[in-house]
Amino acid sequence: MADIDIANEKEVLQYALDSGIITVESIKDVVADMKKKEILAQHSQKIWQGLDGNWHTHIIMEDGKRVVRHRKTREELEDYLVDYYKKLEESVYIKDVFWKWMNEKLDYGEIKKQSYDKYCAEFKRFFPRDNFICIKKMKNITEEDLERFIKTTIRDMELTRKAYSGLVTLLNGIFKYGKKMGCTTISISTFIKDLYLPKNIFKKNFKDRKKEVFMEDEIPVIIGYLKGNPDIWNLALLLQFETGARIGEISTLKKEDIKKHSILIRRTEVKVKVDDKWKMTVSELPKTDAGYREIILPPSAEWTISKILTLNPDGEFLFMDKGKRIRENTYNKRLNRICDKLNLPHRTTHKIRKTYGTTLLDSDVNDSFVAEQMGHTDVSTTRKLYYYSNKSYKTKVSQISEAIDF
Repeated sequence: MADIDIANEKEVLQYALDSGIITVESIKDVVADMKKKEILAQHSQKIWQGLDGNWHTHIIMEDGKRVVRHRKTREELEDYLVDYYKKLEESVYIKDVFWKWMNEKLDYGEIKKQSYDKYCAEFKRFFPRDNFICIKKMKNITEEDLERFIKTTIRDMELTRKAYSGLVTLLNGIFKYGKKMGCTTISISTFIKDLYLPKNIFKKNFKDRKKEVFMEDEIPVIIGYLKGNPDIWNLALLLQFETGARIGEISTLKKEDIKKHSILIRRTEVKVKVDDKWKMTVSELPKTDAGYREIILPPSAEWTISKILTLNPDGEFLFMDKGKRIRENTYNKRLNRICDKLNLPHRTTHKIRKTYGTTLLDSDVNDSFVAEQMGHTDVSTTRKLYYYSNKSYKTKVSQISEAIDF
């Protein structure tokens, strides 16, 4: 056969058509089959054949609930799914992508139930149904729409930078998943990176630094009160002062977690939604990977733990009342009452944790060891979010006098 000089792909295709090697119909069939496979690849739910011989699968509805669909043959079920997703592409809104994204992450075990509930609550907060971006089909949302949505949300909801980061997490997930579904062409990572937001657009929270930690002259006062009134709640607060553990970690400690000179952090209290009601329960994993740790105890904790075991020798958890685990929110109420009695400013139990981190850093404890004790990936988190000077006014005057002596 003589060689054929073919310049480009278009000439190859035209030659094949003119020669009858392929037909327009066969090309259409191939394209349709490829499109079908591409659409079915979106379907993350399992397809199975039941005992009745029919083929079944789940689809995710607008409210995030899964419903079963079935047909006599797999081919009929796949044809139904192709039609379903084609129609969906034409009428997909942000909420549709969000629910599909969230339920898939939950199904695959990529997030825990408490994270799922948190994301759902934040979605309802940031994306109210009547918001212009929620009533516009996702394929029609432009980058200009996104910029207007973000800036008006920051302004109207008076978002801090921290709150804004929660909004960005949702936008990243929704638009990346939407792009995979073919519902948008926006590259959200590039868009967020290039979006200019001046510093003054965010709400500023000015913290009273004296209320972020217990001051050095307040610590012996409150420690003395806790030791002098050693009931089960006060001992939990005392142990938090001695370990810096999160109060959710303290409230889920068991006798088996106590070692000779340390305690093991293996679980924490979490809030999950069950039947549309929030419930506090115990997670068998700590808050973060770094939270899974062994906290070295100071000598004073030996007395604290012995008192706890005397009050509650046989309980499943260290801190129980009337046979039930004491939930973490009750400790904040107790701490407020103690502060009132001692004429101290109200602080939450999280401020005890910050006091512990500040004390370690002021005592020149090794940085990596501080991070281990706090359950942080590295000490920069401790320094940035947990360190506040808790020196008294008298100490500060003395330090300045010694440092500045011209």
